[in-house]
Amino acid sequence: MTHSGIYFFMKTLKSISFVGLILILLVLALATVVEKVCGTDVARLLVYDSWAFFALWSLIAVAGFIYVLRSKMRLSSLLLHFALLLILIGAAVTWLFAEHGKIRLEQGKTMNICTMNDSTTFELPFSMALKEFKIDYYPGTSAPMDFISVLEVVEGNESMQGQVSMNQIFSHKGYRFCQNGYEPEHDVTILSVSHDPWGIGITYAGYALLLFSCLWLLIDRDGRFRQLLRSQLLKGGALVLFVLVSLSSNAAPRVLPKDVAERMGDIVILHNDRMSTFETFARDFTKKLCGRNSYNGYSAMQVVTGWMFYYDDWKREPMIKIKSGEVRRMLKTDGKMVSLADFISPTEGYLLDSEIKQLMHGASVADAKGVQKADEKFQIATMVATGSAIKIFPVRCKGQLSWYSQVSQDIPEDIEENKWIFVNKGLNYLNELVVKQDWTNCSEFIDKFKAYQEKEAATDMPSAGKLRAEKCFNSLDYTFYIGIASLLIGIAVFFYSTRLVAKGKTLANRLYWSLYIIGVGFFIFLSVYLGLLWYVAEHIPMSNGPETMLMMSWISLLMMLCFARRFMLCLPFGFLVSGLTIMVAMMGDTNPAITPLMPVLQSPLLSIHVAVIMMAYALLAFLMFNGVMALSLRRHEEQVKRLYVIGQMLLVPAVLLLAIGIFVGAIWANVSWGTYWSWDPKETWALITFIVYAMSLHTKSLSAFSRPMFFHVFCVCAFLSVLITYFGVNFLLGGMHSYA
Repeated sequence: MTHSGIYFFMKTLKSISFVGLILILLVLALATVVEKVCGTDVARLLVYDSWAFFALWSLIAVAGFIYVLRSKMRLSSLLLHFALLLILIGAAVTWLFAEHGKIRLEQGKTMNICTMNDSTTFELPFSMALKEFKIDYYPGTSAPMDFISVLEVVEGNESMQGQVSMNQIFSHKGYRFCQNGYEPEHDVTILSVSHDPWGIGITYAGYALLLFSCLWLLIDRDGRFRQLLRSQLLKGGALVLFVLVSLSSNAAPRVLPKDVAERMGDIVILHNDRMSTFETFARDFTKKLCGRNSYNGYSAMQVVTGWMFYYDDWKREPMIKIKSGEVRRMLKTDGKMVSLADFISPTEGYLLDSEIKQLMHGASVADAKGVQKADEKFQIATMVATGSAIKIFPVRCKGQLSWYSQVSQDIPEDIEENKWIFVNKGLNYLNELVVKQDWTNCSEFIDKFKAYQEKEAATDMPSAGKLRAEKCFNSLDYTFYIGIASLLIGIAVFFYSTRLVAKGKTLANRLYWSLYIIGVGFFIFLSVYLGLLWYVAEHIPMSNGPETMLMMSWISLLMMLCFARRFMLCLPFGFLVSGLTIMVAMMGDTNPAITPLMPVLQSPLLSIHVAVIMMAYALLAFLMFNGVMALSLRRHEEQVKRLYVIGQMLLVPAVLLLAIGIFVGAIWANVSWGTYWSWDPKETWALITFIVYAMSLHTKSLSAFSRPMFFHVFCVCAFLSVLITYFGVNFLLGGMHSYA
């Protein structure tokens, strides 16, 4: 082939590869919208399970790999691309030959027919029956800890037992079974079935090679990442930085003395399906009603006990925050803070009753979300006032521990008489002491109450150390202020450092160390805060949106402190990312709720998957701010080039971490759900984000990315894919991952 022929051939392969990737991005983004509007089955039929989609991926894979082989790249990069090809081959084998379906097993009845998504069926080479289905609960609560199906496998005259639970699959003759659902009223369990003898092995080999090649790319002495670290543009230290209403009623409502109220805070209560301190319940209650952890100088415990013992005072207290103007119109009030009494009219009764009934029957009402939130606050306040939400009485009956409020209707009748009297009359006696203002006996009774709980709940009770840790966690009520301070410092330093860089000046050493010490202080605070949360909740704090945002803030500060001496732009970027993520975590909440971990999240891969993804997102956020600074310095060519080198250097580990995080998540999914990829919207958008940023690494093939200003504009715009992946999916597209 002539030189011109080779050039044309290579150009054609490059066009097919990268234009195909752009087309894939558009198809994937559109598919997530189709899934939201028309449902998962339609999205799978039109896109994910279509031959056209398979053909497009195949064309990109073949053209791309031939192009890579002819490009004479370094072995580490070649292995990375081969790993990606191997993963695609594994996915193709799975799509073409694997069998996926569900089997419904009824206790005592054998079954070997599995149903696929398209309603077709396939037979197992053996039969199965459910011997027992059971739910393991967190001790002393009704929160599920695990779902377990005990199975009997029948093959000819022989039989064997197996067990399936969340994150524990059962395999037999190449068929893998995962817990999918259950119908306890019919003694039925529903299992996912997967038969993929070749695809999983090929895909896992691709994952292993991908991990190896990612590590090699970072340590390869002559590779691009190490070359960027040695760039002359990063020397000289020129890139340095910076400097840094309550409404009250006319008559104050009555409350317990603060010391008595706080003593009650040590009582244990069943809250959020876990045994927590009464103080935690009080803070969540106060926060739900007025948006803060305290009210008019009263502690959360004074507020909640006020509702319990001085209801007539508190029902008229304007402490319920109503954001919706439409709801305020329904309540016939103009103020954002209303009282419980404002919900009730002497002539019309409950003022939101009509709207709530319409919503229950599927009808639409003005500002339905606002109506539901207002009704929720009314119901919670009412439940606290009546005592139905105050589940502080543990009762052990027939070896089973349950928690009741004084007004519970299902308290066992066959418990001991003295215990029955205490549960039904205990709070009444405490109320009499409150009326008499006999605070000494109040305190003594509270101590006796705690002694009763410890005796009745026994080993199921949280340890004294854990309860102290929870109270300490509750006292760290400064996360919001840390976020505000971090954000303001980051903004000030960002603009100040931009001016310094433009003038070629450096930051004074004293100022640098002052800011560094502030960062250390914020980091230590978040470390203690997240450590206490981990200890109290008994799982690493990465299981929901607020927790992962706080973890990303912690990771951002850690990166800032580790790399600020070499790349001092990490200082403003670190403070900005940390502040923004904390503010996002605090949206609608001042502290993340402590709840039991969902059964599917009880996997060691959870922490690895989330931590790696959060590190990648933090680097991509740094990259975005790096681009913003470059755009503000666009007239200073030398500084723009220097920021380009920093951006390219950040991009390499960010993309590699994103790839590792995705494949760790895929392994986790394969263990929990029986398939390593299900085209869930968050999976899809994570893949979109990976492709978007990975394309910008190809500076030789896509010459536009070798131009500093184009690269910086791209990094700013590309961060939109990260925002959609995390927030857009959670709030708009839904899916299995919408809890985080």
